[in-house]
Amino acid sequence: MASIDDDKVERILSHLDKIHDSVKEVREDHAKLSARMDALEGEREKEKADAKVRKDAEEKERQEKEAVDAAMRRADGSVRENLETIEKDRAQFADCQMRADAAYQAWGKTAPPALLGEALRDFRIRLLSPLKPHSKVYKDSALHLVGDDAALRVIEDAIINDAVEASSVAPPVGAPLREVVTHSEVGHVYRKFIGDPSVTWSPFMGGATRFGRINRPVR
Repeated sequence: MASIDDDKVERILSHLDKIHDSVKEVREDHAKLSARMDALEGEREKEKADAKVRKDAEEKERQEKEAVDAAMRRADGSVRENLETIEKDRAQFADCQMRADAAYQAWGKTAPPALLGEALRDFRIRLLSPLKPHSKVYKDSALHLVGDDAALRVIEDAIINDAVEASSVAPPVGAPLREVVTHSEVGHVYRKFIGDPSVTWSPFMGGATRFGRINRPVR
């Protein structure tokens, strides 16, 4: 009986060893599966992290592009505003020079252009300074003290008109000739000279020729 019991025990032990080995294999497989799952989870987390990095980079790139586009739009707007301001200023300078040039031409001169960096108000006053003496009302006016632009415009028009009218007044005897240039509406140029011709031409006119005594030869 003992041998039979030993056989049973041996078979039981052997079976237990097999169960133990199976359990060990299951544990090993489980460990491998857990490691694989951990690896897969790590890969998924890495993919999520990489995707977030890409998304953040794309968002940053989008924001930077929008910022650059906005800056370019502001710059373009500023350039357009500056160009419009320059064109407006240029038109105002040209208008002032053209209006004053009518009076300058009446006196045989040409209105000077604006200086580099010269303010419009300073340019207007500089144009009017040579014309002031022809205006009885404003010849002694300190134009730089006129604070209102509307008032300066009224004075400006008056001085220009006075200078043009004064150019048509007959000069006193002995005044040198001066050329007056006018333009018609269609662009024709008219030139006339006002003054005493004798003053201009006297340097080219010789005095009376004097002859000495003529002795006739004795026959």
